Amino acid sequence: MKEIQKIQKRSEVKTEETWNLTDLFQDFSHWTNEFNKLPSEDDLEKLIESKYKNKLSQSPEIIYDCLKCRDELSLRLENLFVYASLRNTEDVKNTESSEAVGKIEIKHSGLMSKFAFLEPELLKISQINEWIKIEPLKTYQFKIMELIRKKPHILTEQEESLLAKLSVSLNIFDEIHSKWNNADLKFSNALDSNGKEHIVSNSRYSLNLQAKDRVLRKNTYNSYNSEICKWRNTITSNYYGNMLSGSTVAKVRKFSGYLEAELFDDAIPVSLYDGLIDAIKKNISLLHRSMKLRKKLLKIDAVQPYDRAVSLFESKEEVTFTWEEGRDIVLKAIAPLGEEYVAIATQGLTQDRWVDRAENEGKRSGAFSWGTYTSRPYMLQTWTGTLSDVYTLAHELGHSMHSYYSHKHQPYHNANYTIFVAEVASTLNEALLSDYILTHMKDSDLAKSVLSENIENFEGTVLRQVLFAAFEREASLIADKEESFTPDTLEEIYLNLNKFWYGSECEYPEYVKHEWMRIPHFYSAFYVYKYATSYCASLALSENLRTDKEKTREKIFSFLKAGGSKSPLDILKDAGIDFLNSDPVANAFENYKRNIELAEKTFS
Repeated sequence: MKEIQKIQKRSEVKTEETWNLTDLFQDFSHWTNEFNKLPSEDDLEKLIESKYKNKLSQSPEIIYDCLKCRDELSLRLENLFVYASLRNTEDVKNTESSEAVGKIEIKHSGLMSKFAFLEPELLKISQINEWIKIEPLKTYQFKIMELIRKKPHILTEQEESLLAKLSVSLNIFDEIHSKWNNADLKFSNALDSNGKEHIVSNSRYSLNLQAKDRVLRKNTYNSYNSEICKWRNTITSNYYGNMLSGSTVAKVRKFSGYLEAELFDDAIPVSLYDGLIDAIKKNISLLHRSMKLRKKLLKIDAVQPYDRAVSLFESKEEVTFTWEEGRDIVLKAIAPLGEEYVAIATQGLTQDRWVDRAENEGKRSGAFSWGTYTSRPYMLQTWTGTLSDVYTLAHELGHSMHSYYSHKHQPYHNANYTIFVAEVASTLNEALLSDYILTHMKDSDLAKSVLSENIENFEGTVLRQVLFAAFEREASLIADKEESFTPDTLEEIYLNLNKFWYGSECEYPEYVKHEWMRIPHFYSAFYVYKYATSYCASLALSENLRTDKEKTREKIFSFLKAGGSKSPLDILKDAGIDFLNSDPVANAFENYKRNIELAEKTFS
């Protein structure tokens, strides 16, 4: 392990290790100038009253002009919000960026609420089905058809306006959790087997749990969870607020429950969500088989939670990568997607500073890709040199390239793809990275590490995410019945799911039941199951690339360019993945089984 080091301040980070946000704003002075140019709520309301309100039925041109006005304002607000938020992720304790996020959230809510009349008024127009088939409204055809589909759940203008104004308050629970997770938690250093201290932080927690030193893994796990469990009452109340507010809005919109409401926007049936959980449960014996192999290879009496991330293959030398090494291997791995794709990615990673990769005090944990319609993609991660970091880079690059192609080929109103398809491009890049290493570096220590990584990725991206999805499902049912959460209730649900998932080869110390508290995605309700469906889809695409490169590449680019121009299930179907009439999950389990069998032969 590396010597313990002091975490640098943001001001100490080298420029080349940060992202370049200048195509959004030069600095907060520039941001403030643009913020001040936004219309006031009164001025916007007067404009809407004079040009649009109660006038949409007069002509398709008026509708088009109104939609365009809303889109142009939305893009301005989006640029302001994304810049402030990205700056805040650099250091969540920075008051200037925190205040900017708060200001733009309130401004966004107030201004966009003025368009609350639009959807109810559109739905009253008898000719709307004909108008959307011709110019100028044809470009909005899919969006308006989706609006018609959602008609039973759209409220009156006054009710929609009220919900729009309440949106900041109803979404505050995510921000509370983020501040707690990234700013309030303070962890004790962890000792390794030699008595040496190691920093425990959000960014280093996963790194320490990958260490070969079991004493360090155990002490890191205990340090982290002994801190978060102190907050069990606070975080339970915060999560209850998040779930209850979501469930309440769902019922106001005439949905049967929170899950149905959240799936409805993507036109995903509840049966798909529940069917995914059932499919995982039916095949869970494969995870038990993997845990048995893990116990054998690690030579331990039982698999503890802090044993699940360490590689099954123990290399004589620790496999680490400089940023340049990791970046270059990812660029080589994505070659099957074609020269143009690789050239754009290379430009982003070598010259245009898409990535913020340094560790610094206050930096948000985890990784993401973000940006706006008019900006370059932005990727956040903390580079520590592990193989997992290389996979994270490949993953976030997939998101960024998806956004790049979507923004380039779709108008603003169709450019944003839904979360259901968001993880396909990212996990496809991971699959290509694995294929590259296993093919070009066969029998090397790195290839053996990747075999282990493939198993761990499936367990983390499919199996564990569906465990989270099952937890959310049970929690939401409690909220839908308007019964209150208690720490004991949620801890029991989470502990029982873990025992079923990981089986008898594992042990479940007291801290296991508290782990749910640290999962930020629980505040993006019913998000995590999409990791599993996307991973299954990307495994199928990567296999198809091997057997029919040109045809599959064409389908992949059709998918990347589609944005949100169709329903997500239709977009995936065009790419050859049909979740309703085939079984990508069963195919993914076959891949997982082959990897386990290969690991049993290779490592035993």
